[in-house]
Amino acid sequence: MSRIYYAKPDQTYQEHFDYVLSAWQEVRISKLNLVERLARKYDFQPEHFWKNSLLSVVFHDIGKMTANFQEMMDALKNGRRFDFQRNYRHELASFLFVIISCKKLATDYGLLTAAPIEALAVVGHHKPLNTELSSFDREGWSPVPRFAQEGIEQAFDLAKQAFKQHKWKLPEIPSGLEKQDPYKFLSQIIGVNGCFEQLLKRDDLERVRTLYFLLKGILHYADWHGSGMAQVNYSVFKPPAMLIEELANRCKSKQIEYKGLRPFQKKMSLHSGSLIAIAPTGSGKTEGSLLWALKNSRELGGAKIIYLLPTMATANSIWKRFASFFGENNVGLTHSSANLFFDGKDGKAEENQWENRRDVLFDKTFITPVTVGTVDQLLTAGFNSGWWVLKEINAANAVIVLDEIHAYDGWTLGLIISAIRHFSNLGTRFLVMSATMPTDLVHLFQHELPEASVIKENKLLTAKRSAYFVEDQCIDEAVDAIASAVNDGKRVLVVVNTVDQCQNLSKKLKTLAPVCYHSRYIFRDRKQIEKKIDTANFVIATQVVEVSLDIDFDWLFTECAPPDAIAQRAGRINRYRDSKRDSRVYIFRASEKSESLYNPINSPDILQRTFNAFKKAPCEIAEQDLIDIVDLVYRDISIDDSEIFKMALEQYKLSQEARMGIFDSRLGEDKQEVTRQRKYETVSVIPLCFLETVLNSAPKERRWYELKVPLWYAMGHKQYQREILFCDMIYDENIGGVLEIQTEPSNIFI
Repeated sequence: MSRIYYAKPDQTYQEHFDYVLSAWQEVRISKLNLVERLARKYDFQPEHFWKNSLLSVVFHDIGKMTANFQEMMDALKNGRRFDFQRNYRHELASFLFVIISCKKLATDYGLLTAAPIEALAVVGHHKPLNTELSSFDREGWSPVPRFAQEGIEQAFDLAKQAFKQHKWKLPEIPSGLEKQDPYKFLSQIIGVNGCFEQLLKRDDLERVRTLYFLLKGILHYADWHGSGMAQVNYSVFKPPAMLIEELANRCKSKQIEYKGLRPFQKKMSLHSGSLIAIAPTGSGKTEGSLLWALKNSRELGGAKIIYLLPTMATANSIWKRFASFFGENNVGLTHSSANLFFDGKDGKAEENQWENRRDVLFDKTFITPVTVGTVDQLLTAGFNSGWWVLKEINAANAVIVLDEIHAYDGWTLGLIISAIRHFSNLGTRFLVMSATMPTDLVHLFQHELPEASVIKENKLLTAKRSAYFVEDQCIDEAVDAIASAVNDGKRVLVVVNTVDQCQNLSKKLKTLAPVCYHSRYIFRDRKQIEKKIDTANFVIATQVVEVSLDIDFDWLFTECAPPDAIAQRAGRINRYRDSKRDSRVYIFRASEKSESLYNPINSPDILQRTFNAFKKAPCEIAEQDLIDIVDLVYRDISIDDSEIFKMALEQYKLSQEARMGIFDSRLGEDKQEVTRQRKYETVSVIPLCFLETVLNSAPKERRWYELKVPLWYAMGHKQYQREILFCDMIYDENIGGVLEIQTEPSNIFI
């Protein structure tokens, strides 16, 4: 009886092979249109690509047929300890089989690229791949692994059968290959003195990168689905009529009369290709964007739908809406705390289960048919961070909505433009939208998306929903007026520019039980506070309430901010434009600290210009008036001429060149590779008051007690316990973390 070889403790090699092959066949169907589209662009034969892709799949685990790996599987299956230093990375042991088989195939087709990207996709499908070979330090001095001859024969038989299923022939591979040193060959190609850079010069970097993420992305798809014995759930097909019915029901639940789609929503639903949409808050542009996405996804043969926003809170809110329509299993959520968002109320996640780890990975890499997230998740692909190849292969076959596009500073906007250039070149369709978009910003996106139409909600431009009052004083002088409005039964929203001001006002108005909402809460408390926002009668918040939250208040008291931010805040007041309602917006002078927060394009007088513009405006302001104020304030301020915008464009290019298109980034390799630039660095800490709770909790539960504070503050108040960073600070579940020192020291030595 022949020996049974294992790929995983719970899967034999043959079982895993069959599951992976089945997943590859499914994903091949899903990616067929993408591959054919890119084959025309980069001049390669689709059949040649798919043969090479299948070679990478059938041989990606042949390195598990070594004695070391099988001993490890035997120990894990039987609950025995195993010295993992004795293991030899199976993906490296598989490397030579892939590179030689692809060379043999090249006698019929030629090479896809001069560089052996199929083999590099295999060797890097578990650990980061860089020219220092840091993921294979142990293998650099380990002896060549000893293969089981019977295991190799079994692996080859399975590979031959897989090729035969497609009426292809597996290339003949010379015997004795398993005795060669794979680390030596790999170092000759991509080591510090390797030849990869010279091979790359024979091809276009963009072409090599594209073929690499196609090959490796499909391998990841097959391997991950095969490991979890899961079917590929690639895209959603929902008739637009179902979304329209959902919209009608949503209006009914909010006691709003539904009269059918608005004209601009109809235009969005009928538009093919990229689009720029401008519509006031509360006009239904989210539903319009979904109608556009469904149409364009269908036209691309079943493309992913990716909806990206500026903040985690707004992403959480949109996810709930999409999940109710598409079903939770079809909608992923991706941002830095998304896994906590899905945990139970007690914060205890079963992260050790493959299903949960898989779901988090699928969400992070846009594998789920519909993904909601922050824009950062797309931008990091340009830095080759994380599982960037999966983000690339999915975003390249997607319709992407960039909502609230006005909310980004020059740096992030520069990276967004770089991403639009890159992915639109691969065939991705974009919808860029906002309630307010300066003319200069519209022109910028029209330049990058020359075929995109501009659709505006014109019907509501003359609508007036609030009276505006400009107060020549600071907002903390309006405490009595705020209290009076609350006591009179008004639903009151107060928006300030800093967390400190938010907390101070909340303490002053404590007897009125306001919901205090900002970014400096531990996640456990922030999750609970977000649930209260919808029904609260009195909320004091920072700019976290500006975008994509479906909330409705009577009166707004706000510090001055840039005009588009003011428009967003005002959009939370009388959201559905009840002409009989007493709705008001009070604008107060900005605090000194606001200047450091709002300087999106190096214009230090942006807040004063905004304050003056609203001061000169009439009391009754229509939506068109808000757009005019935005244009007036930003007049003569050219976003694409700003230095920080240009630096971001250059950084995207530099990151790609530094990694020769395909290599993974190393942690902390380049401090400029950030998606958001801040005046000061922040760091996640745990307030010291939770020390005992955290030390008695499982490691996976600690993030429930984390919050971010400025690095300089953490350095002055840090305490380490069991290598966990605690911060000695005041913490109150009602107002969050309080920083006792209000000014940053001039010199910090770390």
